[in-house]
Amino acid sequence: MASPTTITARLDNGLTVVLRELHRVPVVSCWVWYRVGSRNEPPGLTGISHWVEHMLFKGTPRFPPGSIFREVNRWGGTLNGFTWIDYTAYFETLPNTAVRLALEIESDRTQHAAFDPAEVERERTVILSEREGNENQPAYFLREEVLAAAFRAHPYGQPVIGHRADLLSITREELYRHYRTFYTPNNATLVLVGDFDAEQMLRSVEDPFGRIPAGPEPPAVRAREPEQWGERRVTVRRPAPTPVLLMAWHAPPAASPDAPALVVLDTVLSGAKPVSFGGGGMGRSSRLYRALVSSGLCSSAASSFALTIDPYLFTVSATLTPTADPGQVEAIVERELARVREEPVPPDELARAIRQLRAQFAQAHEQVTALGYYLGMLRTVAPERDPDALLDELESVTPDELLRVANTCLVPERRTVGWLEPAGATLGAAPPAELLAARPHFLVDPGPEPVIYPRVSLTIRQDRLANGLTLLGHHDPTSEVAAVALRLPAGAARDGDRPGTAYLTGQMLTHGTEARSFDALNEELDALGAALSVSVGRDAVDVSATCLRDDLPRIVELLAEVALRPTFPEDELERVRAQALTALRQALNSTRAQADYTLRSLLYPPGHPYHHRVLGTEERLRDATREELVDFHRRLYRPDRAYLAVAGGVPVEEAWRLIEAAFAGWEPGEAPELAIPPVEPPPGRVRRRESLPGKSQADIALGLPVIPRHHPDYETLRLANIVLGRLGLMGRLGASVRERLGLAYYASSTLEAGLGPGLWMAYAGVNPVNIERAIEQIIAEVIRLREEPVDQRELSDARTYLLGSLPLGLETSGAIASLALDLACYGLGLDYVDRLPDLIGSITAEQIQQVARRYLDPERMAIAVAGPEAPAGETVPTPVA
Repeated sequence: MASPTTITARLDNGLTVVLRELHRVPVVSCWVWYRVGSRNEPPGLTGISHWVEHMLFKGTPRFPPGSIFREVNRWGGTLNGFTWIDYTAYFETLPNTAVRLALEIESDRTQHAAFDPAEVERERTVILSEREGNENQPAYFLREEVLAAAFRAHPYGQPVIGHRADLLSITREELYRHYRTFYTPNNATLVLVGDFDAEQMLRSVEDPFGRIPAGPEPPAVRAREPEQWGERRVTVRRPAPTPVLLMAWHAPPAASPDAPALVVLDTVLSGAKPVSFGGGGMGRSSRLYRALVSSGLCSSAASSFALTIDPYLFTVSATLTPTADPGQVEAIVERELARVREEPVPPDELARAIRQLRAQFAQAHEQVTALGYYLGMLRTVAPERDPDALLDELESVTPDELLRVANTCLVPERRTVGWLEPAGATLGAAPPAELLAARPHFLVDPGPEPVIYPRVSLTIRQDRLANGLTLLGHHDPTSEVAAVALRLPAGAARDGDRPGTAYLTGQMLTHGTEARSFDALNEELDALGAALSVSVGRDAVDVSATCLRDDLPRIVELLAEVALRPTFPEDELERVRAQALTALRQALNSTRAQADYTLRSLLYPPGHPYHHRVLGTEERLRDATREELVDFHRRLYRPDRAYLAVAGGVPVEEAWRLIEAAFAGWEPGEAPELAIPPVEPPPGRVRRRESLPGKSQADIALGLPVIPRHHPDYETLRLANIVLGRLGLMGRLGASVRERLGLAYYASSTLEAGLGPGLWMAYAGVNPVNIERAIEQIIAEVIRLREEPVDQRELSDARTYLLGSLPLGLETSGAIASLALDLACYGLGLDYVDRLPDLIGSITAEQIQQVARRYLDPERMAIAVAGPEAPAGETVPTPVA
């Protein structure tokens, strides 16, 4: 892959600086990586690195608590921080006119974080809440036990978030000492990617960062994990919807010559993983998917090889369907692993894996945040590896190398095997298997100078085929990627009295067509390094694909085949049915999903198209027939109300010619019109509590039905919601519930809007003892928004948050195609992006107060709580009619 202008430098104080130009949109991503994580924590101080990460958002003399998020949001930027076993990283992605703010924030908090004792104690509650949220997922306990069994000496066996006992005892002085030990320029890497001149940027970096004094070298990690000479097994018995398997083998570090071969082996087993944020959607022709998911035994199956400083783990995981036999699943996994140890991977299969990896690298290079992550991560864990040469290393891996590393690493007698066995009442959604891979812990789940954000212009063209299909197109000659997306008026709102019909129909599209079987389709997609997915929403179904731009002709043909000519084979329907039932069982046992559904069911009355889950009901999923799905597809997958968008590195006219040829056989026809009735809020407050035994944390959701996307009040209500639950660390709600009172790990609000009445919702994850206080605080903030006009600073920040975020949302071809569909589907106009600054700029504080009074009535809210059973003697408020 060709390398654009890049500068790598080392300042006198030891700070490594990596600068990469990327001129697709006027955006810059600034990253700082510190070589400190759970790897650097002694016993008794587990979780301290993650806690220090939180404290770096809690204020310096220059940036008081809450101001970092607010200042970045004022520019429409996004930011976060996360901690993993090897590193702690922070980033800001902003319009390029605001890059100086990112440099000021990161250089300042490297030296001047305050660690105020009161803030430390508030954050202790927040982090304990975060751990409780993790514990709501029973597979979290499985991962902790497998890691502890696999590592007897090395700190990689410790949880990144820390043990509860340590979180209760760590002191402010210990946190500050950890910060001063590891947050030094000689232990850090600064990465900037985006629309700038690299030479000029290096000069801009040298002043704020070059003045920071170097620190002593941090203490080395001396622990070395001894050889594992026998199999280790752990069994975790907890309430859970289905069994989960997690196997682990010790594997070499990122700097090892064997690392590229293990990345490719991981791809052969379960598909290419995203290089960074974004990407994904590949691997349905992989060995584990075919053996476990296509067979109907598992709802998901994955392998994982992480790039780390010290030797870590290669893992295989699987989430079983309710009727699957665990012994059979484990035997199949071992059979597939024996194959990679005993038989060379065939050339065509190896070529498919390499093509997928090439596509993942191309997608990562479209987006400044993703590229900043990749460059910083690799520089931190393996400084000697050239990030621009890694793809070449992967492409040069041979079948013999795969055999060698499989026989070196995946030895049966040196594995650690963990099983989660459901026990007692159902509890907690078993996550997709790929989520059992190690993941960083993020800070959130997600008289200043005037803000000058770059004006963004987006040219989207429109045409219409003779059969009624509306075409949309955008060309970016700099992109190596192409994205195509088809939107059909066939979402869950069309289910009528058969909830789940739209979902099953959409899921069946890729499970066999007139020209190829499910396996044949997946094999071809993986051979192209392409991803094709079907997303069933309430209003519509989106069939989307992303590929390398040279492969767009074939991808358009495959997308047309999937959308127009599925065959709904009976055997595949049974597999999809089992996976849907597993997904429903997981949703029923997730506090967050259950709070969300309970709220919707309180607001949208029975019979309303938005009342039921998109997934449907267990009864419906069990009795749906092939004939019903065929009829649903025949009636609703019609071209007259459908939209097809293409974006990326292929000229629009060329792309449209491909689309016209592929969709020429789609006979004209119009899906029946669907009237989505309006919904009135409840006449008074209503409340429902759902008990899920064994949970650690409760999720609360408060909400009201609001307006559709095309309503004239939408942009004003959106600004009101930004002030209330999005700005900074999630707006006024986050400032009150999380920051000031320390009641929750997350608290924010969201505004959903589509063709029908939308939903405003505030939500928080809290310890059960804090449920009532959190609800009271959320309602109090809604009342304040209704009674007091927002001040001009908040209004200005909300405007620039919305407008400055525009270029960030237009970095990838897939995002542009999705935006084009929204603009056309909701009747917003293709010039919406050009008009939005003037539209937002005309909204006043008084108008925001008016829409808050009009739509956010706290006396008519629905309140849903999902979590542990109320303790004996606790008074639970009764529902109000």
